[in-house]
Amino acid sequence: MLNDKQAKWLAENILPHESDVRRWLSKYKDIDADDILQEAWVILAKVDCTTIQFPRRLLFTITRNIVLQHYRRAQIVSFSSLADLSDECSGQDTISPEQSVGARRELEFLNHVISHLPPRCRAIFTLHRIHGYSHKECAQRLNLSETIIAKQVAKALRLIGDAYGHQERQHDIGYRPPPLGRSHKNRP
Repeated sequence: MLNDKQAKWLAENILPHESDVRRWLSKYKDIDADDILQEAWVILAKVDCTTIQFPRRLLFTITRNIVLQHYRRAQIVSFSSLADLSDECSGQDTISPEQSVGARRELEFLNHVISHLPPRCRAIFTLHRIHGYSHKECAQRLNLSETIIAKQVAKALRLIGDAYGHQERQHDIGYRPPPLGRSHKNRP
């Protein structure tokens, strides 16, 4: 249950941005924006509001992650597999060797994909997502506009997502990453 302070913080800092998130979600025709936002609100209700510096960024990040989870579930994992996975993971405190190897492979794959991003896109993505610089700080460091920074970060995320989608379709057999930087217009 929310206390008054949390409810006020959510109303003042998150609610004003909900229409922007809905507008952003409207480009995804195969998801229900209400469901995604409901999940985001549940997560936000559990957040310690005293530690949040950028509420809008937090709302968009949470929403984006929920959308990514939605697509991962929809494309890769069946519901019965999800149930099996949750049963396996419950009560497990240590990481098995298989999980460690899987995590290492995933990091290697992500490093490979990032290293093959277009140079400017890679530099901006690395500064923003890996080193934690804000869009404004990236823009100042690279002498670019914040709009360019935002577009390049979005481009990097799309290309990384495409690479993960391609990898999943290939089932890790004979995987070769798709050429990065290819336009969506060229897709079959």
